[in-house]
Amino acid sequence: MNGGYGRYLEWAQIAGERAGAAILGHYRTAGPVDLKSDGSPVTPADRAAHEAIMTVLGQATPDVPVASEEGGEIRGDRYWSVDPLDGTKEYVERTDAFVVNVALIEDGRPVVGVIFVPVTGECYFALKGAGAFKKAQGRVLRLNGRAFAGGAVRVVGSARHGTEAVAGLCKALACDEGGIERTALGSAWKFGWLAEGRADLYPRFGPTHTWDTAAGQCLVEESGGAVWVAGRQPLVYHDPRQINPSFMAVADARFAWPDFL
Repeated sequence: MNGGYGRYLEWAQIAGERAGAAILGHYRTAGPVDLKSDGSPVTPADRAAHEAIMTVLGQATPDVPVASEEGGEIRGDRYWSVDPLDGTKEYVERTDAFVVNVALIEDGRPVVGVIFVPVTGECYFALKGAGAFKKAQGRVLRLNGRAFAGGAVRVVGSARHGTEAVAGLCKALACDEGGIERTALGSAWKFGWLAEGRADLYPRFGPTHTWDTAAGQCLVEESGGAVWVAGRQPLVYHDPRQINPSFMAVADARFAWPDFL
């Protein structure tokens, strides 16, 4: 499978980088912040990044539909799922903790995943069956997560959502595992932390969307981890509304993590 999807990975990387450049073109100047119908913010950078991705993928794969947070819908069993600017609130508050997500979904599972970090220029990428990698400062490193052998559990969670539930999880884990190192981080960058061994767990209580998680799930799964819903089943993408249930992402899928879902 990886041979057949290698070109898709290249296009996803190009789309992520172009979107990142479009975002940075707006980032250092104050701009308008509008609100969508659900109350979430949207900026000119979101729209510019969306257009950049649609241009790249539309030219490279005109037969594959693109379901973006900023427009588009699922059609068929193969489609692109993208978040042109994941972490718009982080962007608005100038925390630098925002990313671009580009994933290719087939039969409900991510087979290509790219997370591009505009401010640092880091690019995390994964291809089903071929591994997970990070490109930074001209070097490409293979990512293998971190084998958990007990001790303090490094938990990375949302900076803005479900913080009370995460605090309860951390309290329970601390009783069993002897300590917690907790970090709050915006956007899908959390999946990158799991894949490169900077964190052990990313719990998310409450709804997310396909475009928030698919690229990161591919990255984590290919680096030795997993993204589980209740019953330790993998997160899959069949909901036409593109809404996910609560999940637990782990860097080491072999460790017998307790089921807190």
